[in-house]
Amino acid sequence: MRCGRLFLMAGALGALSWAVPARAQQPDEPDPCADAAGRVETSKCWAREAERADQEMREAYDALLLKLSRRAADALKRAQKLWLDDRDAHLALLYAIANPANVHNWDDAICAAIARRELALERTKLLRRLGEKRPDEACPL
Repeated sequence: MRCGRLFLMAGALGALSWAVPARAQQPDEPDPCADAAGRVETSKCWAREAERADQEMREAYDALLLKLSRRAADALKRAQKLWLDDRDAHLALLYAIANPANVHNWDDAICAAIARRELALERTKLLRRLGEKRPDEACPL
Protein backbone atom coordinates (compact mmCIF):
# COMPACT_ATOMS: atom_id res chain seq x y z
CA MET A 1 0.00 0.00 0.00
CA ARG A 2 1.18 3.55 -0.73
CA CYS A 3 0.08 4.77 2.69
CA GLY A 4 3.66 4.94 3.86
CA ARG A 5 4.44 7.41 1.08
CA LEU A 6 1.65 9.75 2.21
CA PHE A 7 2.81 9.56 5.82
CA LEU A 8 6.46 10.07 4.86
CA MET A 9 5.40 13.25 3.11
CA ALA A 10 3.62 14.33 6.26
CA GLY A 11 6.90 13.99 8.14
CA ALA A 12 8.78 15.85 5.43
CA LEU A 13 6.44 18.80 5.88
CA GLY A 14 7.80 19.53 9.32
CA ALA A 15 7.30 23.27 8.89
CA LEU A 16 3.57 22.72 9.21
CA SER A 17 2.01 23.18 12.62
CA TRP A 18 1.44 19.42 12.92
CA ALA A 19 1.80 16.32 10.83
CA VAL A 20 -0.23 13.21 10.30
CA PRO A 21 0.71 10.39 12.66
CA ALA A 22 2.79 7.72 10.96
CA ARG A 23 0.75 4.77 12.29
CA ALA A 24 -2.84 3.74 11.83
CA GLN A 25 -3.03 2.81 15.50
CA GLN A 26 -0.86 2.55 18.56
CA PRO A 27 1.32 -0.61 18.78
CA ASP A 28 -0.90 -2.12 21.49
CA GLU A 29 -4.14 -1.13 19.73
CA PRO A 30 -5.68 -3.70 17.39
CA ASP A 31 -6.27 -2.74 13.77
CA PRO A 32 -10.05 -2.15 13.58
CA CYS A 33 -10.05 -2.98 9.86
CA ALA A 34 -7.82 -6.05 9.90
CA ASP A 35 -10.69 -8.31 8.83
CA ALA A 36 -11.71 -6.17 5.84
CA ALA A 37 -11.41 -8.07 2.56
CA GLY A 38 -9.83 -6.05 -0.22
CA ARG A 39 -9.16 -2.37 -0.69
CA VAL A 40 -12.78 -1.30 -1.19
CA GLU A 41 -13.90 -2.89 2.08
CA THR A 42 -10.79 -1.60 3.85
CA SER A 43 -11.51 1.90 2.58
CA LYS A 44 -15.12 1.70 3.76
CA CYS A 45 -14.02 0.38 7.14
CA TRP A 46 -11.49 3.19 7.70
CA ALA A 47 -14.04 5.77 6.55
CA ARG A 48 -16.44 4.44 9.23
CA GLU A 49 -13.63 4.54 11.80
CA ALA A 50 -12.84 8.15 10.85
CA GLU A 51 -16.51 9.08 11.20
CA ARG A 52 -16.64 7.38 14.62
CA ALA A 53 -13.59 9.35 15.71
CA ASP A 54 -15.15 12.58 14.44
CA GLN A 55 -18.34 11.77 16.37
CA GLU A 56 -16.31 11.08 19.52
CA MET A 57 -14.55 14.43 19.02
CA ARG A 58 -17.92 16.23 18.59
CA GLU A 59 -19.15 14.66 21.82
CA ALA A 60 -16.03 15.73 23.70
CA TYR A 61 -16.37 19.22 22.22
CA ASP A 62 -20.06 19.47 23.24
CA ALA A 63 -19.28 18.22 26.76
CA LEU A 64 -16.48 20.75 27.13
CA LEU A 65 -18.68 23.61 25.91
CA LEU A 66 -21.11 22.89 28.75
CA LYS A 67 -18.33 23.25 31.34
CA LEU A 68 -16.91 26.54 30.10
CA SER A 69 -17.70 30.15 30.80
CA ARG A 70 -19.25 32.12 27.95
CA ARG A 71 -15.89 33.71 27.09
CA ALA A 72 -14.07 30.38 27.10
CA ALA A 73 -16.88 28.71 25.12
CA ASP A 74 -16.65 31.43 22.45
CA ALA A 75 -12.89 30.91 22.27
CA LEU A 76 -13.36 27.14 21.98
CA LYS A 77 -15.86 27.57 19.14
CA ARG A 78 -13.39 29.69 17.21
CA ALA A 79 -10.52 27.34 17.97
CA GLN A 80 -12.48 24.24 16.94
CA LYS A 81 -13.56 25.81 13.64
CA LEU A 82 -9.97 26.79 12.90
CA TRP A 83 -8.69 23.36 13.89
CA LEU A 84 -11.20 21.63 11.57
CA ASP A 85 -10.35 23.98 8.69
CA ASP A 86 -6.62 23.44 9.28
CA ARG A 87 -7.03 19.66 9.48
CA ASP A 88 -9.01 19.51 6.26
CA ALA A 89 -6.57 21.80 4.43
CA HIS A 90 -3.61 19.80 5.74
CA LEU A 91 -5.11 16.50 4.60
CA ALA A 92 -5.92 18.03 1.19
CA LEU A 93 -2.31 19.16 0.88
CA LEU A 94 -0.95 15.72 1.73
CA TYR A 95 -3.35 14.12 -0.74
CA ALA A 96 -2.36 16.59 -3.48
CA ILE A 97 1.32 15.85 -2.91
CA ALA A 98 0.79 12.07 -2.86
CA ASN A 99 -1.57 12.11 -5.81
CA PRO A 100 -0.81 15.12 -8.06
CA ALA A 101 -2.89 13.76 -10.96
CA ASN A 102 -5.93 13.48 -8.65
CA VAL A 103 -6.65 9.98 -9.89
CA HIS A 104 -8.82 7.97 -7.52
CA ASN A 105 -6.67 5.51 -5.65
CA TRP A 106 -7.98 3.23 -2.91
CA ASP A 107 -4.67 3.36 -1.04
CA ASP A 108 -4.83 7.15 -0.82
CA ALA A 109 -8.47 7.02 0.30
CA ILE A 110 -7.53 4.53 3.02
CA CYS A 111 -4.59 6.66 4.14
CA ALA A 112 -6.73 9.80 4.23
CA ALA A 113 -9.32 8.08 6.41
CA ILE A 114 -6.65 6.72 8.75
CA ALA A 115 -5.05 10.15 9.06
CA ARG A 116 -8.41 11.84 9.67
CA ARG A 117 -9.21 9.27 12.37
CA GLU A 118 -5.88 9.68 14.12
CA LEU A 119 -6.08 13.47 14.10
CA ALA A 120 -9.64 13.39 15.48
CA LEU A 121 -8.58 10.98 18.24
CA GLU A 122 -5.72 13.28 19.24
CA ARG A 123 -8.02 16.32 19.24
CA THR A 124 -10.53 14.39 21.37
CA LYS A 125 -7.82 13.70 23.96
CA LEU A 126 -6.98 17.40 24.10
CA LEU A 127 -10.63 18.45 24.42
CA ARG A 128 -11.16 15.97 27.25
CA ARG A 129 -8.01 17.11 29.00
CA LEU A 130 -9.14 20.73 28.81
CA GLY A 131 -12.36 19.73 30.54
CA GLU A 132 -10.60 18.10 33.47
CA LYS A 133 -10.06 20.15 36.57
CA ARG A 134 -6.56 19.62 37.80
CA PRO A 135 -5.85 21.80 40.81
CA ASP A 136 -2.21 20.70 40.90
CA GLU A 137 -1.48 22.27 37.51
CA ALA A 138 -1.26 25.99 36.93
CA CYS A 139 -1.74 25.69 33.16
CA PRO A 140 -4.58 23.66 31.59
CA LEU A 141 -2.58 22.92 28.44
